[in-house]
Amino acid sequence: MTPTTLLLLSALATAQPTNGETVPPRHQLSLYTHSGATMYLSPARTQGGVGGGIGLRDTVDGRWLLQVDASGLTALGSVLAVRVGAGVQRQGWWSPAALVNLTGLFGDRIDFLSSERLLPVQGPSLGLGLTLAPARFNLGRTQVSVMEVGLGVGTDRPELGVLYGLTLLEVGVSL
Repeated sequence: MTPTTLLLLSALATAQPTNGETVPPRHQLSLYTHSGATMYLSPARTQGGVGGGIGLRDTVDGRWLLQVDASGLTALGSVLAVRVGAGVQRQGWWSPAALVNLTGLFGDRIDFLSSERLLPVQGPSLGLGLTLAPARFNLGRTQVSVMEVGLGVGTDRPELGVLYGLTLLEVGVSL
């Protein structure tokens, strides 16, 4: 590429839209809180509960989402749920999203022993899944999401586990 072509392409990439829209910032950090339930069910164990947590999200170019959060859950004991995710959202005030998450559950659980499995499975419950957030809205510097649903799969060798997630309400504020 010639220097003139590079200069023209960089000018086009940084130009403001002429139709009155604003360009989203390259990175927009948000702090959010959420409430809901997470359950991991397998033939070897059951773990999870209901509760809430806090997280940090980076929205890249107004479309791509990178996030990490932690939740305290109760009902089947005390459980810490840690989730790392990446996804995409629609730009605009209505911004439904889809994310791929890796979730780890640490803490109390119910173990199931059988004649084939005489010892409980060791370590946290881990699941890889998809979360859909159809009712997400951007209201200025505030983001609100209602009724996110998630489904994932984990392994407790040799069986598979299923990870369910339901976020009732999530509210975030841009930093």
